[in-house]
Amino acid sequence: MSTLEVMIIAIVQGLTEFLPVSSSGHMVLTEALFGLKVPGITLEIALHFGTFMSVLLVFRKEITHILISFFTKIWRIRQIPLNYREDEWFRMAVLVLLSMIPAILVALFLRDFIEGLFESTRSVGIALIFTGLLLFITQWAPRVRKPLKGWNVLFMGIFQALAMIPGISRSGSTISAGLLAGVDREKIAKFSFIMALPLIVGATILEIPEIKGGSQISLFNISLGMLVAFLTGIVALKWLIKILMRGRLSSFSYYCVLLGFITVALS
Repeated sequence: MSTLEVMIIAIVQGLTEFLPVSSSGHMVLTEALFGLKVPGITLEIALHFGTFMSVLLVFRKEITHILISFFTKIWRIRQIPLNYREDEWFRMAVLVLLSMIPAILVALFLRDFIEGLFESTRSVGIALIFTGLLLFITQWAPRVRKPLKGWNVLFMGIFQALAMIPGISRSGSTISAGLLAGVDREKIAKFSFIMALPLIVGATILEIPEIKGGSQISLFNISLGMLVAFLTGIVALKWLIKILMRGRLSSFSYYCVLLGFITVALS
């Protein structure tokens, strides 16, 4: 794979990982339309690590507070209810764990079914149409400022699990779920991406054993792809936060629906 092809794939991964248009869906379509298939698991892991680091950079203060609060207080079993009520960062850590439950259950029981969907561009097109419709209805989301609680976080977690289907945007679906549940936009902007970090780490660890022998791509191109995914991920992440705060998330719906119909028609 050439350096230019690696950069194209890295840009697609970095932008679509955070913009509400489905990174997995776009990777499938990129492979089908342009023949730019990721050669082996090594580059895929590098690209995911790059986008992972972009979230760490943008939300470094929040993530640091969450980790310190959780690992210093989780051992005090009897004080967990009190810490949950009084410590915002400890509460967010617990809510992140709660949000992971639906995705873990889907990964355990429906993994083979989900993996099979990556072979079908038609299913990706249908999923993109679903993503577009979901984004479109957010313009009627209630303009309230509810705090993050167990029930609305679990609701976001269900949509995060649903986003394991290629073509359904993880950021788009979780943010839409939070908006429809009436959660404060600023809290959604942070929590939607922070809640995905443990799953990204877990998925990456599970992929490492798939690396067999030497990589089919040079170390330079792997490093370049990771850097490009990291930089484009930062741009996409900050751009989406601004769009969300301005209440224009539904503007992406037209793109997703149009791309979905084109994909279904061509497939």
